[in-house]
Amino acid sequence: MSLRDQPVDMLHTSARLTSVLGRYGIRLLGDLHGRKVVDFAWEKNCGAKTLYELDLLARRARFQNGCASAKPCCSAESEAAAQGAQWDAGSFAIPDSVGHLSFGELPLTTRLANVVRSIGAQSLGDLNGCNAFELLQYRACGWGMISEIQQLIERAVSGEFNVGPIEQKTVAAELVSLLEQGLAKLPLRDTQFVLARIGGATTSARSPSPNSVCLSHAEIGRRYGLTRARIHKVFVNTLDSLRKIWGPRVPRLLEVIKRRCLSTICPLTPELLGKWVGLSAISSSRPATRDSLNSARLSMAAHVRLIAGLDKSIPCWPEMNRRPRGTHAPGRFDLALAYVVREAGGHITVAEAYRILSDRGGRHFRRLPVESFLQMLRSVECTAVEFNNPEIPIVRVRSLKAEASTGDSSNQNCKASPTGMFHSNSPVIELFRPKRSFCERHAVARR
Repeated sequence: MSLRDQPVDMLHTSARLTSVLGRYGIRLLGDLHGRKVVDFAWEKNCGAKTLYELDLLARRARFQNGCASAKPCCSAESEAAAQGAQWDAGSFAIPDSVGHLSFGELPLTTRLANVVRSIGAQSLGDLNGCNAFELLQYRACGWGMISEIQQLIERAVSGEFNVGPIEQKTVAAELVSLLEQGLAKLPLRDTQFVLARIGGATTSARSPSPNSVCLSHAEIGRRYGLTRARIHKVFVNTLDSLRKIWGPRVPRLLEVIKRRCLSTICPLTPELLGKWVGLSAISSSRPATRDSLNSARLSMAAHVRLIAGLDKSIPCWPEMNRRPRGTHAPGRFDLALAYVVREAGGHITVAEAYRILSDRGGRHFRRLPVESFLQMLRSVECTAVEFNNPEIPIVRVRSLKAEASTGDSSNQNCKASPTGMFHSNSPVIELFRPKRSFCERHAVARR
């Protein structure tokens, strides 16, 4: 008689396990084929002891089936084999192809992260051969954690966390697609907080809304009846979950975007990101890339703000035409950049301006990193950055004739300048005033 056709009633099982199997309609051992122990974890009156008994029943049936098809052996050998079968049946099997995945890059709940930390596991391969019933002995580790570990292993084996070779042409489109798919997987309330913060009103690719209002944490809190601190905490946790929801894929793509911006000394703007995504869709042979572009629901400005939140080291400029804030005197960097632009004829590329400042910009800018240069470039007042070509931005001198004439007249009439930016004795006006020697301009710049 085959073990699959053996009735469960003939086995010496407890009354509680018999009741659980009866509610599932399991009459024969063959009815257990393809089922997992964790499938019964949420059943009423099915605790750890009942699940252990069920797992032991399945291991014994599997062992008896193997002994029936094999050659007879002595009792000592069969007992050792039975112990080995009982030990290996409830263990996790991690393939070598996904064993290198680090838990720091995988989407883990707080409880699972604490359990992994308590057992000292660093990567997914550290769980290979680990027995599920041993994990149940740890604090806050139940059958839900065991089910989460199995789902994580299944996602890794299916290739969901594979990075593979990254193509420079398709990196932008893949990043945009993964971010939008990741937002759809997050809880609805957390997604609403993120969209409100980045100005991500859902739009179509043909009618984007780049001028959506970005609400502050306090404004979002008033809308949902929460405090500003609570909104900030949820926003930070949601971005962390979004960064890890596809394993190491999103961090790798963000790193490629960062290297591309720093190598070209060009900030990431909505127009530049849209151009990269468009080129990716045109040059890609995969229809999925073009489909992801056509189905994009967020504007490129919202994506730039989202990328800036995911990786603060990427030079992101969501608003390109930001007006200068300055009512204060320009700083040393502002004057030095204005002098470089003036010496170049009134306009120069951002990359060339950085090279000149880093080569002969004095001891203050000789070792200036590209990230710091692009960050300081956003707040300049003497010059303006134009993005006629998103990949080659240009720095131009602001028109100061009106400010100078207004400053002179305001000085005579004892009234403040209506512009509020520069005064008649401003170092900027002195720098660009005609018929000044180089030594005088240099002395003004050092003030």
